[in-house]
Amino acid sequence: MPSQKTEIASLLADCAFKYVYTRDNPKSRENLRQLMSTLIGKKLKKAEPLATETFASTQPNTEKTSRFDVRVVMDDGDEADVEVQLWTEKDDYAKRLSYYGAKLYASQAVKGAKYKELNKCYQIIISQDCIFPHTSWLLNLDISAQENRMFKFDTMHWCIIQLNYLEQAIREDAGHGNKYLQNLLDLCKFIAEPTRVEPFEDVYEDLMAFSADQIEAYRKEMEERRRLDAISTRKYTEELIKQQEEQIAANKQVIEANRQELAANKQELAANRQELEAEKARADKYAAILRQHGLL
Repeated sequence: MPSQKTEIASLLADCAFKYVYTRDNPKSRENLRQLMSTLIGKKLKKAEPLATETFASTQPNTEKTSRFDVRVVMDDGDEADVEVQLWTEKDDYAKRLSYYGAKLYASQAVKGAKYKELNKCYQIIISQDCIFPHTSWLLNLDISAQENRMFKFDTMHWCIIQLNYLEQAIREDAGHGNKYLQNLLDLCKFIAEPTRVEPFEDVYEDLMAFSADQIEAYRKEMEERRRLDAISTRKYTEELIKQQEEQIAANKQVIEANRQELAANKQELAANRQELEAEKARADKYAAILRQHGLL
């Protein structure tokens, strides 16, 4: 009888991702260092997870919460937010990534310090689905001048990985002998289909240790999130429709009030015209009497 295949959690499940990379032990720290070195193409001595919820202002209750999947500080002080997702939400990802990147950068402590002490921040997203259609498996974005691409603000960097383009990238040999791209391709292949291969053996063992109960709990959580998202979207749509209907009704009232005002103005104009005609008739009659008596 064939043995039952052990189910392995997807590394794109944020709970599994955090389990592998943010636990307080040396293996998890090494996994995180290896991950960040591969993602940003820079050899790191260490990478440490930080608190994942942050605000960019002193009034957190007035702004949208930013809850990062894995927020990391590296040995040179640079920070990164790594987001993973199994499916794409209906959102404007360009604005979302800009918002999260700005919040990450602005969350650095600068009171009493100079702006030059701010560190570079990386906003990284790894998605199973397509975020930006008709692009490629890898998008690296910086802030640069349109007139001179060599002139850049070395403050923020965005890295978007779309695994749905991965097979095409492999067929086209997207690494082209470039060490950074090849290492990143190897990481993406592992994320897409985890197997016991170098240098990801420890990550694979952690995924194997991520129990079936945890996987099932995550599935239920995702189903509940989808259900709540659907309810939220429906409520938002219903509220939007209600607001639009109320606005239409209010506009109709304004239009009707304007129509009535115009009708009243027309009546007033008609009365004024009749009064003017009566005055003219009286004046003509008086002039005729004067002419009759030779006074005009």
